[in-house]
Amino acid sequence: MKIEKFLRKEVLEIPVYEAEYLTSEIEDEDLVKLDLNENLVIEANFMKNLLTSACKDVDTRLYPPPRGMLAVKAISKFYGLDEEMVIVGNGSDELLDLIAKAFVKRGTGVLIVEPTFPFYDFFVKLYGGEKTEVLLEPDFGLNIEKILELGKKASLLILCSPNNPTGNQFKEDGVKALLEEFKGIIIIDEAYAEFARYSVLKWIKKFDNLIVLRTFSKAFGLAGMRAGFAVSNSSITEYLGRVMLPFNMDAVAQKMITVALENWTYFKERITQIIEERERLFKKLKEIDGVTPFPSDASFILFKITKKGLTSSAVKAKMQERKVLVKDRGMLPLLDNCIRVSVGTRKMNEVFIQKLKEVLEG
Repeated sequence: MKIEKFLRKEVLEIPVYEAEYLTSEIEDEDLVKLDLNENLVIEANFMKNLLTSACKDVDTRLYPPPRGMLAVKAISKFYGLDEEMVIVGNGSDELLDLIAKAFVKRGTGVLIVEPTFPFYDFFVKLYGGEKTEVLLEPDFGLNIEKILELGKKASLLILCSPNNPTGNQFKEDGVKALLEEFKGIIIIDEAYAEFARYSVLKWIKKFDNLIVLRTFSKAFGLAGMRAGFAVSNSSITEYLGRVMLPFNMDAVAQKMITVALENWTYFKERITQIIEERERLFKKLKEIDGVTPFPSDASFILFKITKKGLTSSAVKAKMQERKVLVKDRGMLPLLDNCIRVSVGTRKMNEVFIQKLKEVLEG
């Protein structure tokens, strides 16, 4: 049987997204894992204790609170939001899927500012949307005029700010100008907002075309739980709720969100630590011949390999041989020979710098 004849055209055209996962090495105590922007500054034992606490009152025989209501209440209270403005999902990925289900059909114009997180493109293609790519400026800033010009034929605009993988948060006045002038819906992914200078959540009641995505994977170290939330006006969240499965977030994840927010003081201290380590790591990279780092407002740093004869893919491979994992971003537009490295603990960052020098000195 030729299965392909039954498939949607969009599914046939989408390549498999391969997430790197080194099963054989993941338990290696010597491995310095700085490739996926996981928050390893948070102590593992602290998170295990939170998980134990969260599980204590969970009865797995029962369905979880529908539509993640336990988490919605905790998030709304913590951020000072109306409950009807918040929806939760299994990470930002599910929330992007919900947005695409609700607003993207065959031929819908979607503007994506590149280079950025690849899953935006994935969901646009999955639902038959027409993607228009707008490149960042050479300094990774926004070209407001070009976005608005191309945006005349688009229903949605997707921004990641701070942007992954460039690391920079876009200028506040530029983002505000887009919210005021763009005639469609603007999705702003703030996965790294806790490490940045400002958040657009403060504008959520001012602009009725704004959807803000947030995650618990980065600042709160819950990447393994897959927990995120979206904030918008009640009209948009109501429609997103219509395409959401009723029990979309499990009971443990909902409870983990509540206990994490209750322990905000701890997480805030680790965020401060990451920001301090980020600035220290940036200075270290600036001192190394053969690389050029870019300023960051996130929990990672992007840097360019400038030593003649070396490529970003070769450096990544040589670093992996030395048990240091980094992310090669050299295949993306504007990012020739660029590598992204997560900010880890002081010890992890020191090992990274040492091994990078070894590779460069080769």
